[in-house]
Amino acid sequence: MTSTTPLLKVLLQKRHWQTYRTFQREYDKAARTVDAALVGSWPSRAQLGRWLSGELKGLPYPDHCRVLETMFPEWTASQLFAECAVDDIEIITGASESAEHSINDARGFLKVIEDGLDEPQADDADWGPLERKPPLPRGSVVAALRTPDTEGVSDDARQLAYRLLDLKRTRRLGDIETRQLAGLTGYIVELSETLEIKIDSEGDAHLSYHFDLLNLASKPLARVAREVWFEVTKGPMRIAPAPDCDRRVTIQRIHDTSNLAKFAFQLSPPLQPGECAWVGYCCDGGRFDEKHYWRQTLPRYTRHFTLRVRQQNVQLVTCSASEEYADGAESSANDSLTWDYENDCAALTLTHDYLRPNQAVTLRWEIARGSA
Repeated sequence: MTSTTPLLKVLLQKRHWQTYRTFQREYDKAARTVDAALVGSWPSRAQLGRWLSGELKGLPYPDHCRVLETMFPEWTASQLFAECAVDDIEIITGASESAEHSINDARGFLKVIEDGLDEPQADDADWGPLERKPPLPRGSVVAALRTPDTEGVSDDARQLAYRLLDLKRTRRLGDIETRQLAGLTGYIVELSETLEIKIDSEGDAHLSYHFDLLNLASKPLARVAREVWFEVTKGPMRIAPAPDCDRRVTIQRIHDTSNLAKFAFQLSPPLQPGECAWVGYCCDGGRFDEKHYWRQTLPRYTRHFTLRVRQQNVQLVTCSASEEYADGAESSANDSLTWDYENDCAALTLTHDYLRPNQAVTLRWEIARGSA
């Protein structure tokens, strides 16, 4: 009888990540690219043992699956926990390694970047969940960048291609996702956006925004315009840089009303074409009074969006989420919403992937009156 083992165990052994300490380190590297709040959320030693022994029934929690799919971008979570025959291990892992380091059609990849720098075509961009396709042959993009075969390609396009390939390596992106990013050349992309809303027992709110920005435009990015709105405020809204940014951030106020603040956060040094940076800001002064909802519009292509709400000393009655498209159409996003109680807080988390410019997500929740 042919013995079997979970594919995840095979891949960890092939990369020499099977020790618990090494697994923790690699898990945290991937978690940072998905959502910084997931850093340190690796499974316990015993839990990892169950994963690798084949004892797990079903799949781990969704956040674990998201990180594992980032660690192994050519595989879905279902594939990682599926049993594979030992006799097939070399075939499986050999194909995976070829796919991991390759991008097919080097000249086409460069042409997409060149065309995007000349005239961005994001309206037609391929942007959505990855299709799992057969592994691609070992690529030749790096070689193509150094040969006359790509004559006519500008230095700017070559430099951006190099940086995208470096991003592919450091962020463990798959070939398909790297192509999708190349198709957004000419734009600023949010690899992730995370919003944490903490509401105290009096209804006062503290907002914390974080962005993993990728500059795919032809010019450095030094300034990002934003706005924040509350139905009810407690004095002027206070906006300040987040304490854990990769760049120095300053806030430039543009326009203020009693419940609306338009501003820009400025980056120093500016984000060069092809560079990424983890930046953010915090906001105080807003309140949640009678109505409890948050609507967030995404102005850019956004790979991962996470909205977390923590409200003290309340009992939830209902909660729901919806997604609004640029054309005004709306659909439910309840499948992406989870809620629970943590210590003295009601905790709601809404996640969404592959958002396009001017899409919006809305989270609504109702609390029991008299909660305090």
